Amino acid sequence: MLQEPPVALHVDMRLPATAATTTPGQPSQPPVLLLHGWASTSAYWEPLATELLDAGRSVWIVDLPGYHRGDMLPPGFQWTLESAADSVAAVAVRNASPVHIVGHSMGGSVALTLAAAHPELVASVALVGMVPAPPNEGFKSMLESQLGQGFIDDATRAKCMKAWFERLSGEDERLLGQAFELPFEVLGPSGLAAMAGVAEDVPGKVTAPTLVIAGVGDRLRSLGQAEAYVAASPLRKLVAVPDAGHSVHWELPHACALALGAFWNESRQPPA
Repeated sequence: MLQEPPVALHVDMRLPATAATTTPGQPSQPPVLLLHGWASTSAYWEPLATELLDAGRSVWIVDLPGYHRGDMLPPGFQWTLESAADSVAAVAVRNASPVHIVGHSMGGSVALTLAAAHPELVASVALVGMVPAPPNEGFKSMLESQLGQGFIDDATRAKCMKAWFERLSGEDERLLGQAFELPFEVLGPSGLAAMAGVAEDVPGKVTAPTLVIAGVGDRLRSLGQAEAYVAASPLRKLVAVPDAGHSVHWELPHACALALGAFWNESRQPPA
C-alpha cells in the first residue's frame, strides 16, 4: 500500500496513434515510464519517445521532484532516491497493471529503488547508462567541489555535457542544459543522491526482469561494470551499443527502442 507521496510529479502522458499489436489472450501493453538523470530535463527523451510511440507504446515522461520548471518542493522534503521513488510509485499506481520503467543515469537508480520497494507496480526495469557501481572518481570529485560551493559553474556544466553527450549542436546544448538553471536546492541534494547510489540491498530485492543498455564508449559507467552487474543474476540482460556513450537514448534512439521492444516481448508474462 502506498503512503502519501512526498511530492506530486509532473507527467507528460502520451498515447500512440495506433495500438501495438498484441497476441490474442494477452493483456494490452503497459505504459513506459521514462525517468531522467541528474541535471537533466525530460526534453532529452524526445527522440526515444517518438520511436516508442511509433511502435505503438504509451509513454509517460516523468519529471523527478523539483525538476519541472516552476515547481517548488514542499517544505521539509528531503531529496533521496527513496523519496523520489515513492513519488514515482504514486504515478505508476495510476495504471491498472504493472508498468515498464526506463531510467537513465540517476533515473536508473530511482527505477531500481522503486522496483525493490514496490515490485507489484513494475513489469520490467531498463537501465540506460547506469548500473549500481562506484561513480567515476574524476566526475565525483568535480561534482563534490561544486556541491560544496553551492552552485554549478559554467566550466563544470560544460564538462558534464561533454561527458554525457560528447558532441552537441549549439541549439541542442542549450535545450539539454536547461536543468542546470534549476534551483541549487534541487540540483545539490539530487546530485548527492546520484553519487550515493542505491542502497546495498536494493539490487537483490528487484524481482522484475532488468535490461541494461550500455554505450560501449560510456565514460561514466564502463562496459565492464555493466557486464559484471548482469552476470550476477539470471533476471538481467545486457545490450551493448557500439558508437554510443552515456546517453544511448539520445545518441541512437532507434537502437535503444529496438533493444527495449525486444526485451519487453521476451520478458512478457504469459496470461494466467
